[in-house]
Amino acid sequence: MTTEALVLFEFDICVPAQQFRIEYTLVEQGGFPFVPEFLLRLLKVSALMPADIARFFGFTPKELSTALTPFLQQGELQSTADGRITLTEKGLRLFDENGETPIVKSREDHRKLFTFDLLAFSYLGAKPRLENPKRAVALSAGDEVRSESVKLAEVAFQRNLHDIYRRGELCGQAKEQQTPELYKISQVEKERDGWLKIEDSYCLDLESLNVGFKEPAGIAEHEAYINQRSLQLATLIGQSTLNSIMAFADRIGDEQTLELLAAGELDFARLMQRALTSSDSGKSKQARIYGALQLSRNWDQVEALFKKYTDKNAKAGAEQPITLTWLAPAAHGLWGKCSRHGQALSSFVGAATAKTKDKQLVGFNPRVLIPLADANDWSTRKRASADCSEAGDILHGFIESTSLSSLEIISLTDSFAVVTYHLVLPELHPVPIPFGFITEDKTLVRRIESLVEDVMAEYTDSNVPRYLGLLSNGSSGAKKRK
Repeated sequence: MTTEALVLFEFDICVPAQQFRIEYTLVEQGGFPFVPEFLLRLLKVSALMPADIARFFGFTPKELSTALTPFLQQGELQSTADGRITLTEKGLRLFDENGETPIVKSREDHRKLFTFDLLAFSYLGAKPRLENPKRAVALSAGDEVRSESVKLAEVAFQRNLHDIYRRGELCGQAKEQQTPELYKISQVEKERDGWLKIEDSYCLDLESLNVGFKEPAGIAEHEAYINQRSLQLATLIGQSTLNSIMAFADRIGDEQTLELLAAGELDFARLMQRALTSSDSGKSKQARIYGALQLSRNWDQVEALFKKYTDKNAKAGAEQPITLTWLAPAAHGLWGKCSRHGQALSSFVGAATAKTKDKQLVGFNPRVLIPLADANDWSTRKRASADCSEAGDILHGFIESTSLSSLEIISLTDSFAVVTYHLVLPELHPVPIPFGFITEDKTLVRRIESLVEDVMAEYTDSNVPRYLGLLSNGSSGAKKRK
């Protein structure tokens, strides 16, 4: 994927990670003091009599003894039969690879924290920010890996030794020179579990028109990561939404969407051409959007609409708040799985309770419509409450309908509508491809709102009302029709 890419979908992924406390010993190399270094270098050139060494350095007999004794005791120097002082084999090993400079080796004990992911066991740093998997796709390491994580961490520590040293986290400072020798690992203890949250993006390459994932920052795109991501995404992507999108586009007269999907899949060449043009055939009341609604380039337009109609309503002095609706799609489980989602929800709630410059409250009547499998879909209720905590008091539930499953719609009654189609084609794309439009055409807005409200007013095949009311009520809201 080149740098010239159009982001289509973003979501956060939580990679399982563990922090370990590791005790280890390093063999660290350093230089000798001036006199011992030159003593060794002199004796490497030639064996000498003690008197010659004393004369060379200007040593007294006592100083000579002080200089020679440690090396003699450690077996690095020896006295020959004729009384000369010479280097032993051990003494020769003190010299570096070029044979010019003697190196002293010392053992240093360390006890530090290190964090590894549990998929590829790549090094994440000493104390990376570990989070919970809220609003993210959580990858799984598996029970077997977790049970063996201490052993795997020990291996990973040795494999990543140079990287750890380069970061300055092995022995306290970053150096470009040779990594210290690892003498032994005394102990590895698991300190805590957590998740590394990273942002993943599915993009359209503007040169090749190929689509694919952008390499995520913060973790190596290892095969284990890619495989686990694919497995988790497969569980969150439903059936194709092509037909339902085309049906809705046909009902509202959205010819541009029908053209994009005419070949039975998304025409990326046409999409790119339209995405790179600022105008939309001269239609001032409609603009196309490409990619997820929460992307900055799209959400900025939504926030501009919030401000526009807040100011407009304030000037008009409206007595009754009008309804501001956000309909969530049911076609996949990736809606809301990014940090931008929380920011967007806060913006949505803020728009509904905005104040003008004169401190007068200008309120909309906000609601976020959450699709449920049925009236007793408590798992989705719980997940929605967690992922949409910023809008907890305005979450409304409804039993999902095929006709709306592919749609994400933000609308303000008789004012504007933002329609985002979530194209799901599991055989072609691992994530949904969102695109759509923003309109202030009141006729079209009413048509869109009418289609949504008609669905909300339906009863299911089980004779249960589709609209279930506020999720915070804690009841299903389902009542049999009499």
